[in-house]
Amino acid sequence: MASLTCYLFDGPNFKYANISIYVKMDYNLGGICLIKRINNIDYIMLIAVLLIVSVIVNIYALFKLNDYKYKIGQQSYIKIEDVKQRNESNMDILSKSIENGSIKNEELLKLYRNYDVISSDIMDLWQQYGAYTQNSLLIFSKKIETNKIMENDIHGKIKEYMLSVLNREMKNEKIKLQLENEDMQSFKDMYEISSRIYAYLNKFNEETLKGTTGEDKEKKVIKEHYWIDMLEGIYDISDDYVNVQWKIEATDID
Repeated sequence: MASLTCYLFDGPNFKYANISIYVKMDYNLGGICLIKRINNIDYIMLIAVLLIVSVIVNIYALFKLNDYKYKIGQQSYIKIEDVKQRNESNMDILSKSIENGSIKNEELLKLYRNYDVISSDIMDLWQQYGAYTQNSLLIFSKKIETNKIMENDIHGKIKEYMLSVLNREMKNEKIKLQLENEDMQSFKDMYEISSRIYAYLNKFNEETLKGTTGEDKEKKVIKEHYWIDMLEGIYDISDDYVNVQWKIEATDID
């Protein structure tokens, strides 16, 4: 070491003392430097481990979130398709009933059941939309401008009207309902709503989903969140009829 070759003085005691002091100081400095170097390495390794763990956790969370959103899209696609099919069925029944000026009780019951399911499907879609917005960044998510979902539940109102009509026909013990006055107007309004929703969904399929069918169509609707666009379209159409009055008679309770 450098301290062993410097500062030579007369007298063994003095020389020995100085050598001992310098040697001791050199060992202490070396130990301090080694400890600092070890501490720095440990600190860097700790930071690196934390970063790796953080990245893994974030990737896993992102994967789970995307999986959850995909499942929401799958469920919503099924609901949209169900609404479409039942709406088409209602439109056919309504068209024939208006043309004939009457409707059989079994057809009334079918209309009631369809409107009941459609109303439930649309409410479920709004819940799915709420879950979607809660798990998406605002700037990257689709948004529907509305603050009156319940008031806009036109299918729920029609369901209540159909139930009222069924109860009335059961009391009258008739096999079919003659469409006159208010009932005829209500059926015309129902047909108009169904026709507009039918036209909107068909146009959406022809333009936005052109050339896709089956699984490819489902994947595209889910990936691009098109079920939200279709929900918004149904909402806008329903909103035009929010002030329509439906004759709902109170049910007698024995």
